[in-house]
Amino acid sequence: MLPALIVFLAGLALGTLLNVLIIRIPRERRLLGWPRCTRTGAPLAPWQLIPVAGWLLQRGRAPDGRRLHWIYPFVEVTAALTLLRLYQLYGFGPAFFYLAFVCAVLIVTGAIDWLYRYIYTFVILGAALVVIVAGPLAGLNWLNVVLGALTGGFVFMLFYLVARLLFPGSGVPFGLGDVYLAIFIGAAVGLLNLAPALFYGMLLAGVVSAGILIARRAGRSTPTYIAYGSYLCLGTLLFIALGGMG
Repeated sequence: MLPALIVFLAGLALGTLLNVLIIRIPRERRLLGWPRCTRTGAPLAPWQLIPVAGWLLQRGRAPDGRRLHWIYPFVEVTAALTLLRLYQLYGFGPAFFYLAFVCAVLIVTGAIDWLYRYIYTFVILGAALVVIVAGPLAGLNWLNVVLGALTGGFVFMLFYLVARLLFPGSGVPFGLGDVYLAIFIGAAVGLLNLAPALFYGMLLAGVVSAGILIARRAGRSTPTYIAYGSYLCLGTLLFIALGGMG
């Protein structure tokens, strides 16, 4: 019981660190320095950095009254539950630390894509290189890892090219960032797990898209774009949490 609680609390702390990356990579382009409020730009007080509780104590609002995004406590809770689930599945073996890195990258990438509709090439491809090296050290077959990366990239490049032909304007449902993300997912889970890992995300995106179309036909205001990469990240997290990596 005590080790699980420690892992959960460590996951909350990890979520806070991931939030710093989620805020700084797109907004500030720097990683050093004391965290600042996303609304006012003022340095955060130590109590505001407490995972989840800091957001709740502020009632989800900045000092000037503007709303703070719900995604930040969501990231912290997701990181905590993910780390706890990995501990339940793998203990503190190599797979735990490898998949903790994979899940951290997925959380950061999914949150940034949700907030800014952008996937950073240097982040996702740099992480892909890390997992290609680290995957075999954690027990994955090297050939399976490389083929997973190549297959994921190839399939989503086809999706991207078809989307460009079908949607020549600005409303392309796939971007190159999604191709790079598929390369990372393929490398992280390997070729044999690629299809089920992508299935969850594609299913989530499909359900949301269907809901948007139904709402649009009913005359309601709907978004014109969904963060497809966010659903791929969430689906892969779900696949890993369900023990899909074996």
